[in-house]
Amino acid sequence: MSGIDELKAKLELPPVSQIGIIVKNMGRSVQYFSSMFGIGPFTVYEFVPEKQWFMEKISPAKYAMGKAFWGNIEIELIQPLEGKSLHMDFLKSQGEGLHHLGFNVHNYEDLFKKFIREGFQPLLRAETYVETYKGYLKACYFDTQKVGGVLFEIIWKSWLPECNS
Repeated sequence: MSGIDELKAKLELPPVSQIGIIVKNMGRSVQYFSSMFGIGPFTVYEFVPEKQWFMEKISPAKYAMGKAFWGNIEIELIQPLEGKSLHMDFLKSQGEGLHHLGFNVHNYEDLFKKFIREGFQPLLRAETYVETYKGYLKACYFDTQKVGGVLFEIIWKSWLPECNS
């Protein structure tokens, strides 16, 4: 069994449910992904987490979010607007592009602990009510770049049946 297979077995990750992409201009990006790939319609909204920790320190921020499904995968466009965040740092250092793979999970707290035990550091966490979906969200990005070149995000959404099974 390879190191990646062992890690996948230890973490018990579900299939990828989200592809996160950092963008500079939400309107232009929604138009691009809709026209180029036929993705959409997008739900676009302002996102201001009630609680957000960047590098384990409270860090208020504001984002423009654009979400649409491409088959079973949610495409999440993120435009950082204000505050210090992982997303703003990515935009400044790398520009637009693929940021993370997200996993909708029902066992958020257990999986959070498993990532820590396996040596992955939480980079950004958020807990908040999301008015657009009328539900609560918990999410955490982990520094998994050394494994596959991309960050992993675990996500619990109260409005999704698969997160509450």
